[in-house]
Amino acid sequence: MRTRIVRIALVAALGGLLLGALPSGAHGATTGALRPRHAMLRATNLSRYNHALHRVWINRDMSQLARKHSLAMANSNTLFHTSDPARFYLKGINWHYWGENVGVTGGTVRDMESAFMASAPHRANILHSTFRHVAIGAVRVDGVLWVTVFFYS
Repeated sequence: MRTRIVRIALVAALGGLLLGALPSGAHGATTGALRPRHAMLRATNLSRYNHALHRVWINRDMSQLARKHSLAMANSNTLFHTSDPARFYLKGINWHYWGENVGVTGGTVRDMESAFMASAPHRANILHSTFRHVAIGAVRVDGVLWVTVFFYS
């Protein structure tokens, strides 16, 4: 009886290992696609925390627009700001202030945040005390990370 229980446990453990090695389909692809956005949010909030500022909250719907902007920059291989942010992002939203950071790096999200913090205008957006919300679009194309961070309050 004891040998049978050990054998069943061994088969169950081996089955779990085999199933764990299989690709996870669409869920895995979605998680991977969102990872840079969430990492950028964490990096932004850590920078704010280090300067005694409250965190910003992500607007997921607006982040889809920021992602489209990052993809457009990647497709044209050019950095550029949104031409009319009030119309592009803020239509129907009660807002008072906004700021936009765009960047590109062959490195990590941490590298991008460091570059933003080393640039006075980008740093000012990250550390603007009235900003409460953010939209983040981050895409990696051919190993290059393209980022749009849109702040507003």
